[in-house]
Amino acid sequence: MLAALASVAALPWLQGFFAPTASSDAGSYDCVSDDPQAMVIHADVAGSPGVEQIVASYHFGIVVRDRAEHVIAQLPGLDCEGSADELVAIAAGDGAIGVPLLAIAATSGGFRESRTLLTLYRVSATGGLQPVFSGEVERHERADRDNEERLTRTGIVTLIPGGLVYRDPSGGSSLWIYDAKLGRYRQELAARPSVM
Repeated sequence: MLAALASVAALPWLQGFFAPTASSDAGSYDCVSDDPQAMVIHADVAGSPGVEQIVASYHFGIVVRDRAEHVIAQLPGLDCEGSADELVAIAAGDGAIGVPLLAIAATSGGFRESRTLLTLYRVSATGGLQPVFSGEVERHERADRDNEERLTRTGIVTLIPGGLVYRDPSGGSSLWIYDAKLGRYRQELAARPSVM
C-alpha cells in the first residue's frame, strides 16, 4: 500500500500504474551543484527470477542489475544544460500489457523554460532498456527573468489495459495501443483542442 501511495506522489502525471512495486522521489542528481546522488529502487522488471536493482540519475543514466549484481540493461544519462535539469522520480509497476514497466520522469531546461518528460521503459529480451512511450507531462514558462510569475501547464498519461491515453500540456489528446510485436505503444488516434 505504501509503495502505491509513494508512486502516486512521485509521479502525479501517471494514472493507472497497476500495482506499483517500487518508487522513489529522493536522491536526484543535481546538475547545478554537481551532486551525484542516484535514485535506487528494487523491483521485478526483467524476465529473470527475482527482484532487480534499478539505479538512475539524470547525468549518469539508468542501470538495471539482477540478483547476482550483473548489469542486464542500461541507458546513458542526459547532458546537463540548464538550472532545472533533474531526475524527478522513478517507479516500477504493471501497465497491463503483459510486461513490467519502469516509469521515469526527468526535467530539463532552465529558469525561463523547462519541461518534464515521462518515459516508460521495458527490459527487452536482448537485455536493453527499450522506451515504450515518452511524452511531455509538464511545461514551465516565464516571460522574462524579472517576472516572478510563471505559467505551468500539465499533461497526464493514463494507462488502460493494452494501451494508454495521453493528454499533453497543450491540451491535445491521443490514444496509444501497445503493439507486442514492436514492443512499444503506437499512436492510434489524436485530437487537438479547437481554437476559438
